[in-house]
Amino acid sequence: MIDYHFTFDDGLELTYRVDPERQYDPRLDVEHAPEWTRLENNRCTNCPLNAQEHTHCPAAVDLDRVARDFQHLPSFTKAWVKVTTPEREYVKRASLEEGVRALMGLIMATCACPIFSELKANAHNHLPFASQEEFIIRAASIYLLKQYFIMREGGEPDWELRGLVRMNERLQLVNHAFWQRVIAAFQNDSNSKALLSFFNMSSSMTSSMDAQMAKIRSIFYQGDGS
Repeated sequence: MIDYHFTFDDGLELTYRVDPERQYDPRLDVEHAPEWTRLENNRCTNCPLNAQEHTHCPAAVDLDRVARDFQHLPSFTKAWVKVTTPEREYVKRASLEEGVRALMGLIMATCACPIFSELKANAHNHLPFASQEEFIIRAASIYLLKQYFIMREGGEPDWELRGLVRMNERLQLVNHAFWQRVIAAFQNDSNSKALLSFFNMSSSMTSSMDAQMAKIRSIFYQGDGS
């Protein structure tokens, strides 16, 4: 379990518990789901779900409570955010844009959406409040580790990260549609900016992959064989 606890200056406290291994039931979990979570509401153009089996978007269903809780709070609002994982605690005084971005990213990566769930390996090593550099390093490292296991099993590894770019291109289509879904439903500051901030991070893994790799090259390689 991973817990997020927001403490505001006015005494308001909000707590969320995310189970990375939670199971989603497309019938029971949508029993009281609101209209904005229906699958056909701003459905992603590359959504692979069968509409007869899934009447609602699993990512929207999982994010509904968070979106409602923060819909009237400005993104610049400051709060103490404590994140507790099985291994450690993180505490930071952060804007809601940053804090909600981390929480929403975790929820989306562990939801039942077949495309968002491609990020599940990242969620198992959750790092809240990650910088752009940390995001790039973690995404590339986790992908390359997967390629190592593919190689060990006799498969064809992708050391050029082409599959990582393609995965993030798929995510970009989902990101755009999901952002439109949230904006239409809530028209608020914190949710939209938090999502946009998260989506902008993932977009850096598509069109500007080479530029992103160049930025972190000096951390690992000095050009002198070291």
